[in-house]
Amino acid sequence: MSESIPLAIVTGFLGSGKTTLIRRHLARRPDRVGVVVNEFGEIGLDQMFFVHAAEHLELLASGCLCCARRADISRSLHQLVQRARQEGAAGIDAALIETSGMADPAPIIATILQDPWLRNNVRLTAVVAVLDAVNGIASLARGGEAVRQVAMADRIVITKSDLRDAAEREALEEAVRALAPDAEILDAQEPDFDVAALLASRGTAVSAMPSAPTPATGHTTRSFVLRLDEAIDWPVFTVWLSALLHRHGDRILRVKGMVTLRSTGKPLVIHGVQHMMYPPVHLEPEATAGQPPGLVFITSGLEETVIRQSLARFLAAAATAAAPSRVAEA
Repeated sequence: MSESIPLAIVTGFLGSGKTTLIRRHLARRPDRVGVVVNEFGEIGLDQMFFVHAAEHLELLASGCLCCARRADISRSLHQLVQRARQEGAAGIDAALIETSGMADPAPIIATILQDPWLRNNVRLTAVVAVLDAVNGIASLARGGEAVRQVAMADRIVITKSDLRDAAEREALEEAVRALAPDAEILDAQEPDFDVAALLASRGTAVSAMPSAPTPATGHTTRSFVLRLDEAIDWPVFTVWLSALLHRHGDRILRVKGMVTLRSTGKPLVIHGVQHMMYPPVHLEPEATAGQPPGLVFITSGLEETVIRQSLARFLAAAATAAAPSRVAEA
């Protein structure tokens, strides 16, 4: 139990079927998975490692809701990991968080990334959003938490698709793609659906990005691809990205993708949720063969042109500032 415990967050709007999904997973390995649940009575299984977390937000000094600390999640994960460590070989080898139907995943992610002890003891592998085919389009059309849950997810699981025809199922997938173009979409009703693999880590793979921006949705949440065909100066780029997230983090739901480093020529995968950035992952060039560099932005009330112009101005200013030093060297 010396290694960090892989952790998946399972979110989804009220009645989407996330509890059923977790039940299917636990039925396969009930004694090896720790579970944190926001609401009593959701799982209904006699889990050896089960912790209830009554939903509670703690605002930071800045008052930023998107970076609010989920003290309940922090305490529950501490308790879960400590109990697992005490059990030794009989402890857990994976953990799940089931959010309440109205939960915003961002504060949960922020809590894990901001807590040094949690970062050393749990490893966030996936954010899974469950969306039912019966009410999914209506839920997304209303906006609110259902949209945020889908926009921040690595994987989308569509449930109850057997209750809808193929055209309606396709329309729902198009709505999901408009919000999360790089997310993996799975159908829980498909015969080859593997719930265990669903909750596993996607590793460092970068899913194929769309060749053109997706259309804006009626609730101002949109996605677009920022192509980065040239290698970037990593220190300069991180200053720009940090400043961008500091100013607009509450309107940037997610940014994810790959850049090529000028210093090494190697790819680097980055992933951020609102103000918080995951640790970047360095890759070898062969691991991303055929994948063009670029970032997928999912924003709410923030235009694509604002981000593009911001990066262009920053790079131009950085190039101008570096010019005198290059002349001096010559």
